[in-house]
Amino acid sequence: MDWFFNGLGTFLIGILIGTPSGILIGRITVKRNIKQTQKAKNNAKQIQIGA
Repeated sequence: MDWFFNGLGTFLIGILIGTPSGILIGRITVKRNIKQTQKAKNNAKQIQIGA
């Protein structure tokens, strides 16, 4: 049972560091909006270039 509590501290430290990091990276990714406009008429075949 000692191994369980030994790994529990590492797990909690990982959660405390990983959660804010993941939220920050997620928000940065969501904020990157690429605005696209359509120059052709409806039902036209187009290709997408860029990021």
